[in-house]
Amino acid sequence: MPLNRRFARVTVSCAFAAITVLSLGAFSPAPPASPGYPGGSPASPASPASPVRRVDPPPRPTARALTADEIRRRGLDKYIDMSRQQETPPRIIDTNQGKFSSGILSPARQFSNTSGNFTSGCWYLTTTYGAPGLNGVGYHTWCGNGTQITYTSASCTGSTNLPTYMYEGCQNIQAYGVGWNVWDVTDGWRFCTSYNPYTGVCSSRAYPWQKNRYGAGGQVWLLGWGN
Repeated sequence: MPLNRRFARVTVSCAFAAITVLSLGAFSPAPPASPGYPGGSPASPASPASPVRRVDPPPRPTARALTADEIRRRGLDKYIDMSRQQETPPRIIDTNQGKFSSGILSPARQFSNTSGNFTSGCWYLTTTYGAPGLNGVGYHTWCGNGTQITYTSASCTGSTNLPTYMYEGCQNIQAYGVGWNVWDVTDGWRFCTSYNPYTGVCSSRAYPWQKNRYGAGGQVWLLGWGN
């Protein structure tokens, strides 16, 4: 066979092989997406989010002054001067409204329990948190002589009314108080908002909270709230 014809056949065979390889590469199927992740990306797994999205402030708390009989019946008369006791209605101030934020009483240590010309009293407040299926309540009692907090007590509880919700507890975080001119209380609740009663697994939670400040003369400042 002449040399030029053998060279031509080899050239055509190599060209055909190259085209075949390129064609197979162009039509190779893409690898399957990783299961369990949107778009097959393990860097962005889908995470459950709480369905509770509160945009409105919590209900306004209810507060009142304790009567002299209530004070004695609860054993609180040893914390105030009953000769100066008066039922002074508490004044609730929402500091989330800018026009009231400048009137918040700053914490100051009081080294004397002399009330001077101020009246003494005790007060009781109930604060609530509410969302569909979730309920939280905080109970606060305090006494003062007008300048100094002389007694404090705080507790809280909660409940749910949906089978996939569960109340998991609450706590009162307190600051200042007895011996100070103010008492701060932050009520925090813990709810499971995606509970599987068959497996006992909670995959989503909500943590609503409210913070109030109380004065020795019955003042109440609503400092903040959130989820």
